[in-house]
Formats: sequence, C-alpha cells, structure tokens
Amino acid sequence: MKTKLSKEKEFYIAMTFLIAVIIFLFSNISTPVGRETGLNLATVYHLAVFFAFTFFLTLAIKSKNLNKKTIAIVFLISLIYAISDEFHQLFVIGRFASIKDIAIDLIGSSFAILILKGLEQFKKA
Repeated sequence: MKTKLSKEKEFYIAMTFLIAVIIFLFSNISTPVGRETGLNLATVYHLAVFFAFTFFLTLAIKSKNLNKKTIAIVFLISLIYAISDEFHQLFVIGRFASIKDIAIDLIGSSFAILILKGLEQFKKA
C-alpha cells in the first residue's frame, strides 16, 4: 500500500537533495576563491553544510522519535556522502581528498543530530 508523504517530509527530502547538490557543485570548483583569512572558511563551510545536510536528512528519515537505529542510519549516510565528496575532489584539478575534511563533516553531522535529539527531549519536558 502506497502512503503519501506529507508536505513537511517532501520539504525535508527536497532540502536534503538540494544541499547534496550544493556540496557536489562546490566540490567541483577547481580552486578556492579569495585569499586566506584568519578564519578558515573551508572549515566553517564543511561544518555548516554537513550540519544542514544531516539536519534535513534526519527530519526526512525519522518517524516519531529519533532512536538509535535512525541516528546510526543518518550518520552512516552522512559519512558515505562525506567520503564520496572527498573522493570526487580527487578528480578536480587543484583539489585533493582530506581525512580532516571528513572529520569536520562528521562533527557538523554530529551537531545536527545532537541538536535534534535535544529539541526532541525539550519537547517531551
């Protein structure tokens, strides 16, 4: 039996897909634009974009409660996408793969999961 997705779930799926496309497109840029500043913008970008990716992915996947199985699935998907993003960069002139970037991506993903779990606990109280 087919179930129709709610408009809310459709939005979360669309946002997850849009952010995944943005990650891919930014990874396709051969060299970063601008000069290096005191604040490492690449680190901020990785944290923010994977926070957003994981945030919407989690909302798209979860049912009522954010359980351990859902967290594991979301984290695994985020890890796979982070690794595939770095692999993709191996084929872009002027770019390279970085384990550090994967770690930063996963920190952003972890923050998203923690915030969603915290909000869920806050709503229960």
